[in-house]
Amino acid sequence: MSALAAKLARARAEARVLAARDIAGEVNSVADAYRVQDALATQAGAVRAWKVSALIPEQQRGYPTDRPVGGALFASFCHDTPARVALKDLVGPLMECEIAFLLGRDLPPRATPYTRAEIADAVDAIVPAIEIADCRLSADAPDLLKLADDMGNGAFVMGAAVRDWRGVDLNGREVVLTLNGSEVARGPCAKVLGDPLMGVVGLANAQPLPAGGLKRGQIVTTGTCITPIATKAGAYVADFGTLGRVELKVG
Repeated sequence: MSALAAKLARARAEARVLAARDIAGEVNSVADAYRVQDALATQAGAVRAWKVSALIPEQQRGYPTDRPVGGALFASFCHDTPARVALKDLVGPLMECEIAFLLGRDLPPRATPYTRAEIADAVDAIVPAIEIADCRLSADAPDLLKLADDMGNGAFVMGAAVRDWRGVDLNGREVVLTLNGSEVARGPCAKVLGDPLMGVVGLANAQPLPAGGLKRGQIVTTGTCITPIATKAGAYVADFGTLGRVELKVG
């Protein structure tokens, strides 16, 4: 899988599309995709965060699997707000506003499923975030190949951690995304499963994961609160209300 990882890393570095036909048959299972992520981790360095997908059965059929899947987000592509990203470094970027969670301790694989209460106890903070999703694969690529390519991550921007989070009710809260001061999208903070923390529960119970799994100090981002929008040049602000703002300049 190291050869495929090298191709994916090169495509990312060169901001170009890698035709699915050129790597067809190399990834046939979630385990294969994770082995590619492991190989990418040896090149890209530390895992700063995770993204989770396939939280519902309809999404899981594309892999195919009966559990959620995770994508490692490497430190070199993760940024604190305010951040700047070059449009030339991206292929077909889509912007998403997300609710993420900072882990206060390791969550190793185990036979007994983690409960929501246990995961809540392991979380140190809510982190408002922007993800730029960006796939280096052609449109006809299967989900497993996209999973191998770190689940199509381009960049991840983290807002300030909200450590007094246990009394925060995400229901009824919205995030508003603006571009150069004009609103371009909005959506409910509780869009993911009606309770984004359940995304962390799902990922914790879907291990083993690549690159050593879920560790203290890492962030788990749970999915978009808005309909993803095409990323253009300009100044973006994702306003999560009392949870804070995430600022990103794209140029």
